[in-house]
Amino acid sequence: MKRRKRKKKNKYIISILLFIILSIPLFIYKNQIIDYISLLNSDYNKETIKVLKENNKFKYINSKKYSKTLEKIVNTDYFDSKYIDSYTEINYKEEDNFLENIASLLNIGYTSDDINNIYSKLSNDNITLLKNNKYVDKISDILELSYFKDNLLNRYINYYTSKEYNYTDAITYVNIGLDNEYYTNTTNIDNKDDITVLVNKYHNLGNDYIPSDLVDVNSSYRTKENKLKKVANDNFVTMADDAKKEGIKLLVGSGYRSYKTQYDLYNYYVSVDGKKEADTYSARPGYSEHQTGLAIDIVGSNWSFIEANTKEYNWLIDNSYKYGFILRYPKGKERITGYIYEPWHYRYVGKDIATYIHENSLTYDEYMARK
Repeated sequence: MKRRKRKKKNKYIISILLFIILSIPLFIYKNQIIDYISLLNSDYNKETIKVLKENNKFKYINSKKYSKTLEKIVNTDYFDSKYIDSYTEINYKEEDNFLENIASLLNIGYTSDDINNIYSKLSNDNITLLKNNKYVDKISDILELSYFKDNLLNRYINYYTSKEYNYTDAITYVNIGLDNEYYTNTTNIDNKDDITVLVNKYHNLGNDYIPSDLVDVNSSYRTKENKLKKVANDNFVTMADDAKKEGIKLLVGSGYRSYKTQYDLYNYYVSVDGKKEADTYSARPGYSEHQTGLAIDIVGSNWSFIEANTKEYNWLIDNSYKYGFILRYPKGKERITGYIYEPWHYRYVGKDIATYIHENSLTYDEYMARK
């Protein structure tokens, strides 16, 4: 009986020893076996798998999500193991300098999502511009703005990275032209007869423009002889009639002005206050909204231009947009409009635009910059 038990015990020991002996080759060649299995199950080549293993990124070896970007960059001088996760999330592009560009962008601080957005939104020249600049915060948000313009990227970067404005304002202000001095980088307006025409210190009407449909303002609605574009006149009359029902008197104090009239007026102000001061409250000839026939300096019941916090002013603030008019130069927006606060100066832009501007507390310059 004891001999039989001893035999069983010996067989057990022999089995264990045999298992250990047979396992030694498996242990020795474990890495080669794992490599082989990985190669069978992965779309990555052997060199890429080796790099992934060395960096403890086994999840990518057998992952069904294959990254061509990772595969392409692994064996280049642009590869940096700390960006392996980012490489797998960057959409590969068959473009010159792609690997060099993404390496630079990652080093600057951009995320894989940022880089995908950059490549989907920007031209190659602007990608190069971006990689050669300092990090631009919220670049993906900037690129998603409907009013972002690819050709202005360098100006956006310079203006936004000054840290003076948030990114929505910075892009808006560059679109207006505020990164340049007033009356520089100006353009001649094409749509001069359009009611949406934007006239400011960067957009001029020229010296020969006269609106095609000027009409005389009825004597009941003016302080002196004045003309307006017909659409502005008709809507002002309706507004004035409705205001009158509530005890509010509104009159056209100044409407259309020709280039010559503005020329004489501006130069008179310069002679009195100097050019620098005159530019804060009077437009240079060709740059005046009054030349469009859509702007009105409004007079109240005391036969003077309306002032802030009067009954006429308060009524206009609450109601003018319903008739297509906006306060063109509001308080606190002087840097944007280029003019001092003028509580009497209204501009016809149409009811839809006026309503949007009223509801969003924008100037017309901001609205057009974001259109």
